[in-house]
Amino acid sequence: MRKFVFLLALLTLSTTYSQKILNLKDFEIEKYKDITPIVVKALKKCKEEGISKLIFPKGTYHFYPTFAPERYCEITNNDNGLKRTAFPLIDFHNFVVDGGGSDFIFHGKMIPFIIEKSSNTKVTNLSVDWDVPFMIEGLVVANNPTTKTFDIEVKTPYLVKYGHLYITLEREDSPYERKYGKRFAFWEHYNLEVGQNIFWDPKTMAPLYNTKQYNMPEKGINAEELKKGLIRITTKMEKLPPLGSVMVSKGEYLENRTSPAFRVFKSKDLEFKNVNVYHAGAMGLIAERSENITLDSFNVVLREGSGRMITTTADATHFCNVKGMVTIKNCTFENMLDDATNIHGTYVRVNKIIDDYTLAVETYHPHQNGYLFGEEGDEVQIIDQLNLQPTTEPMVLKKVERVNEKISYITFDKPITNKVQVYDGVENISWHASAIIENNIVRNNRARSLLISTPRKVVVRNNHLSSQMASFRLTGDLGLWNESGPNDGLLIENNVIENAVYGGNGPQSIFLIDPQYVDKKNFKGMYSRDITIRNNTIKTFDNSILVAMSVNGLIFENNTIIQTDTYKPIFPNVDNIQIINCNDVHIQGNTYKRLDSKKGTLSIDKKSTNIQIDRKDSFYQKSSK
Repeated sequence: MRKFVFLLALLTLSTTYSQKILNLKDFEIEKYKDITPIVVKALKKCKEEGISKLIFPKGTYHFYPTFAPERYCEITNNDNGLKRTAFPLIDFHNFVVDGGGSDFIFHGKMIPFIIEKSSNTKVTNLSVDWDVPFMIEGLVVANNPTTKTFDIEVKTPYLVKYGHLYITLEREDSPYERKYGKRFAFWEHYNLEVGQNIFWDPKTMAPLYNTKQYNMPEKGINAEELKKGLIRITTKMEKLPPLGSVMVSKGEYLENRTSPAFRVFKSKDLEFKNVNVYHAGAMGLIAERSENITLDSFNVVLREGSGRMITTTADATHFCNVKGMVTIKNCTFENMLDDATNIHGTYVRVNKIIDDYTLAVETYHPHQNGYLFGEEGDEVQIIDQLNLQPTTEPMVLKKVERVNEKISYITFDKPITNKVQVYDGVENISWHASAIIENNIVRNNRARSLLISTPRKVVVRNNHLSSQMASFRLTGDLGLWNESGPNDGLLIENNVIENAVYGGNGPQSIFLIDPQYVDKKNFKGMYSRDITIRNNTIKTFDNSILVAMSVNGLIFENNTIIQTDTYKPIFPNVDNIQIINCNDVHIQGNTYKRLDSKKGTLSIDKKSTNIQIDRKDSFYQKSSK
């Protein structure tokens, strides 16, 4: 305790008011087992004295939640709640956190960095990791089809209780337990019942090929400890996991996105450079209601020698209701349990029509409860629930009154009489981002590489992509996640895509453009426009290359497609290209090197118009459907 008091005194006295840099080397932080309170105090000093840069001497530092400040955070696409943080960057401006190449190791339920209402802020030269990960990884060492059981060896701290397997997110040798006693520290422990399971292949370091056949139910899983570290799982599965595979479980739905590494909210002009996220109990970075964000060498990667299979338990990066420019360059995203990035807006749904100017709207998906949809002065429009088409011209929000985390009243500057129905959507068209995504690597992750749903200009080029599902998904829906933003001006060029869509989860496609209509046989209108896919190299074992639905203006040209024999095709009878309800489509200059030397197949439905196909192209048109 004397050392702690002495350190706080140093933080108060050792720098002058004119100093612009605070170097934590002066405070001997290497001596402390928990540096959370030291960092919090240092940040307070920086803010009060106008210090513009906080520097760490290179080292390994541990952060515990015991002395961490907390604030209630409603984080879209993540779990809401009281969040403790070591870096409360609230209302910081023109500020840099330089980790000096250090490793930051976190313990328990924390969000390492919470950045709110800040501007011109940079985080650089550091790595984020957790001592105990937010998931269980178990090596499959036995299986028995007769008893429908399989055995896993587990090294992650775990608990078997009443037949259920739990993840335990603090070690029994926590320094607080040794120092203060178990009773004091017990509340820091966090047990998470196993759920949302998937099997990984340690040979490829990726999800198993045709992973769907190994899907486990969310309920009806029984766990028995045979001996310490050896667990027998009993459950109903289509096919038991193969020996040598790794079972990965991140916990029950709506309880497993507690701790993203970086939470950004209501901030602008941010840069994250030379940052590694080795693990997080949610997303690597989640940004919302913010403007102009640059990720340069922001890597979500496995720590070499860690023996782990998983980095983040959700997306590597995610941008919701962000505007300005999102730049993602020179990054590597690998082994996540969700997408590499998702850039989108979010619809709220009409719950009740109050009067000619006012609606009660609601968030629909529980992971979007409390998210900030809009504020006074934002432009919005009503979206038809069936066709996802605007039913109004842009309108301005005159008033937003929050009732609770699900319901708000919103008032427009124009009447909405006869233009809206209950369950229609409302889209905030002021908060959509442009993006440049270049020179990145995406590999070995569950789900997609890039989800892009924004009507601003986006360029995706010179990336190397390989993921379990679609490499690109361009969509919008009013059914589940309510993610908004038809694409308008998307260029995808000079990328290498290699052996994607190997998960088996329904007919996927490398380029999947699929607005999610309630009734796919009864819709009208175009959703996206002006999409160009050109000069890409696509190496694929399966059939589906492009599914395009409701696009006005699509170019697919000069792409080189090479059929591989890496895996057996999962959907061999699906057409290579499917054009559905599109207008003004150009397909030309593509080369398809099939193993059987035949041309590829291309289907066009009867709703599509103005389709131009180069006769020399490697795809031939089948009869219209």
